[in-house]
Amino acid sequence: RNGERARDDEPGLCTSIVAQRADGHVVHGRNLDWNLPESVRAIMVDIDFVKGGKKLFRASGSPGVAGTLHGLSHAGGGWSVTIDARGKGGKLLVNMLQSLLVHSMTPTQHMRQVLEEATGYEDAVQRLSASPQIDMNYFIVAGAAPAEGAVITRGREKAVDVWRIDPKQPDGNGWYRLQTNYDHWNPAPVADDRRTPGVQMVNAVGRAGMSAQSMFGVINTWPVFNYHTDFSVVIVPSEGLYNSTVWMD
Repeated sequence: RNGERARDDEPGLCTSIVAQRADGHVVHGRNLDWNLPESVRAIMVDIDFVKGGKKLFRASGSPGVAGTLHGLSHAGGGWSVTIDARGKGGKLLVNMLQSLLVHSMTPTQHMRQVLEEATGYEDAVQRLSASPQIDMNYFIVAGAAPAEGAVITRGREKAVDVWRIDPKQPDGNGWYRLQTNYDHWNPAPVADDRRTPGVQMVNAVGRAGMSAQSMFGVINTWPVFNYHTDFSVVIVPSEGLYNSTVWMD
């Protein structure tokens, strides 16, 4: 990041991508663009969660924080999940009322619970699509089998849309899904269009060229990678690959 901090006129928030390789395995990449202070980034860790001597999942986060930022479950052959903000995380007062009156979790707490309890990819999609949350968001999920990739657009009460990988999509672009911070059925705003260049980069790589390495190349290229980017991860659930990077000034 060349020692520069984020500026208000530059892209921000997050980008997540799930893409099916030519061999059918799904690659999952994401950037977390939250402008976290350097003191917080310095203590970010990858944590293996173990229960009864069995490793349940690996996730990234800050010690002492109940929620997770992204993770890889070992259940059902393996599945992964990342989170992107929707509607800039909602309004604080409404979020507080949702928490108090509806007894809702934060999306990161919900993610951690599903990582611990879901039996596999499809169960994870269903669980992440349900249960009340204090604010809206996107969950991006990948599994170990072909076509196991989806973007879940969450309202506070439940999912309003589940956008799945569809390799048979007529336009030839259904082998991947790319999500920034705006509903995929609407145009991306001109002031923060990371979607268009991200899609162009994924298309340039193509299914034949998609790999963990090429996915990292996409998420490490402007403007998908930008002055707001704090954390990147590439996951291949079928291989148990979990490669995370914290970006320091």
